[in-house]
Amino acid sequence: MRVARPRTPKVGRPVGRFTQHRRVDKLRGLLENEPRGLTLGDLASMLRITQRSVRRYLRELHEVTELESIETKPGGPHLWRIKPSERGRAVPLRRAQAYAILAMRRSLDVLQGSALFDEVDIALGHIEQIAKTPFRASGKAEISGERHLESRFFWVPPTPRSYAARGEDLDELFRAVADLRVLRYRPRTPPPDRRTESVVFCPYALILHKGIIHVLGIHGARAQGRDGSDDVEVLVIDAMTEIRASETEHFELPRDFDANNYVHGEFGVSGRAATARIIIEFDARVADEIKSKKWSRDQKIAMSKDGRVRLSLPLVNTDAAIGWILSYGDAAHVIEPPEIVRRIANILQHARDKYR
Repeated sequence: MRVARPRTPKVGRPVGRFTQHRRVDKLRGLLENEPRGLTLGDLASMLRITQRSVRRYLRELHEVTELESIETKPGGPHLWRIKPSERGRAVPLRRAQAYAILAMRRSLDVLQGSALFDEVDIALGHIEQIAKTPFRASGKAEISGERHLESRFFWVPPTPRSYAARGEDLDELFRAVADLRVLRYRPRTPPPDRRTESVVFCPYALILHKGIIHVLGIHGARAQGRDGSDDVEVLVIDAMTEIRASETEHFELPRDFDANNYVHGEFGVSGRAATARIIIEFDARVADEIKSKKWSRDQKIAMSKDGRVRLSLPLVNTDAAIGWILSYGDAAHVIEPPEIVRRIANILQHARDKYR
């Protein structure tokens, strides 16, 4: 009769896309718990990896946390530790602050599948431990960490698209935006057998809007010698493939660039300036909602005696505006421009025909 041997963890590179980041984080934790330092042999034993792998992880950790090696005796092993000056850089968090940060955790679900998401998730895990750690003393202003507030206080973002299979593209895009690196990508085209040429793009900003990843920037040669940001384009990552950030090429961010100028709330992200205004009349039953929100920085509101509200907005994204108006059903009526009136009338007619 064969007796099954107990399973033991294997030494070596772990299986999985994000386990490398978790090991770097575990390495940081080991060094933080041993201010005097640990040898390569100690670290290799604790992490169940080779000393060669420990050296690689130490180099990765050194990029974000300054390390130093201390000679124990001539010819003897060195102790690796976090530089003492680095230990004073911790950010103190009160429990209420920690829970407020955790409440926004779901807003980054759109990044799942990327190493960036994994890094942020590790940090949020540490913050969660801070929130749950009992304090030695408590006062009237202190909240409890033992009542699972993290599961009762949170923000629910719009349902995000799934980019889990595009983790590498997400990481390359983030790196290009963060370091002002030129990137190259191939546009996604309808014919699956047609291979398009690589496109050069200078990404200025990365925006997560309604569960979709947008990137603001400018294409190739148009960015050379520019000083303004009036021609900024908006791309969604869905239209890009084979994204690669350059190792050597960088670009300068225009001095007058402000990503907020391209975000229009319910009407999406757009690089186009408004060419017209749209006027919508809302019934009294939704008037409170319309009046209580700031839909645009350049909006105008007028109210009638019977409770109706007229809202005037710059038209920056026609499709987004139509979708938003239709979400109010028969409580919204477009006054102008005429082309929007006709489009909505056609949409409603087609919808009516489907229910006959």
